[in-house]
Amino acid sequence: MRLTKIQLYLLQIQLCMPIKHHLAERTHSENLVVKVVTDSGVAGYGEGIARKYVTGETMESSLVFLQDQLIPKINGFQVDSPADLLEALPQLFLEDRRVQAPAACCALELAILDAAGKAWGQSLAHLLGGADQPLVYSAVIPMMPQPSFLRLLSLIRKVEMPFVKLKVGNDRDLECLSVAREILGPEIDIRVDANGAWDAEEAEERIAAMKPYGISAVEQPVPKDDIMGLRQVAERVEIPVIADESLCVERDAEHLAGLGACQVFNLRLSKCGGILAALRLYEIGRNQGIDSQLGCQVGETGILAAAGRQLAVSRKMLYLEGSYSTYLLKEDIVNEPVEFGSGGVAQPLEGHGLGISVNEETLQRLTVMQHEIQLSDRHQDPVTQPREAQRAHTALP
Repeated sequence: MRLTKIQLYLLQIQLCMPIKHHLAERTHSENLVVKVVTDSGVAGYGEGIARKYVTGETMESSLVFLQDQLIPKINGFQVDSPADLLEALPQLFLEDRRVQAPAACCALELAILDAAGKAWGQSLAHLLGGADQPLVYSAVIPMMPQPSFLRLLSLIRKVEMPFVKLKVGNDRDLECLSVAREILGPEIDIRVDANGAWDAEEAEERIAAMKPYGISAVEQPVPKDDIMGLRQVAERVEIPVIADESLCVERDAEHLAGLGACQVFNLRLSKCGGILAALRLYEIGRNQGIDSQLGCQVGETGILAAAGRQLAVSRKMLYLEGSYSTYLLKEDIVNEPVEFGSGGVAQPLEGHGLGISVNEETLQRLTVMQHEIQLSDRHQDPVTQPREAQRAHTALP
């Protein structure tokens, strides 16, 4: 399999409702989609979403890194078997590159894996050598006005979601927890996510006050760089601490595990730099007795959601997030519904690669910037052919 062409798309997608937590509030999502085409005409798709407050990456820096650093490395990229591919990709997406531009690495890696799976007639989960795990997803409740909060809780109860994550970090935390427990009942697993809202001492106090509501875990109670504070909380509270913003690449995982700073890793593919990197974090955790949770970025299309689904069926996770698709997006760009159903239950995706197909008409309509790059079969500079987008995007060249 040899790559001959790459197309880059920057999308802007409206959300069905505003999403707010301690670090950010958004009404739309900016998504980077990468399409690769092989010498046999097979197309593969990948996606990445930059989060500056987590990794320092912006959509602009992601695109620049793709064009200046990653794409020149894949001229002449050719593999003949899944084993060759799984050996070659980590050399392309080295840890230092993923530190600089994880969303860019994720988007390109997923596109290559999707194309390879289609070319060789295998699902991505099969390429990863995983088993078929049962899939039950969590609902996630952002910070929101009381009327919207009550409506969402009623919907979650109606569809019988067994797992719920509640965003916390303001003065209404205990009130919201009390209402959530009253509406959802005593059996529902409720965990909280502070997105780094507290210092260690305040986190201990806040978590102690939440204990009567039966919370099952707390995610990122302190700021991402306060690793010693994270360890303090993990040592002193009686529920598992989940590391999210503090965990991006392997060096983070090894540091957290060595300090005993958490009991769970939150694996978001775009934050970690791709699915193979997420698997390495998973293995670091597993070897140290640390569980993993599949996380997601707000605004993922069915491409990233499908990648998360492929990872979820191949490895056992404590909690699953994602597969929200049109629950959250006003439009998705994939033809297949990548959503969970009643009870949060989802099925493995059928088909090869990621198991989805992209609706090209919707992709083009939501695109605000597009570039096409022709690759050669030799290691030399690629040829970039910018195309007109439907709408201008002032933040990007």
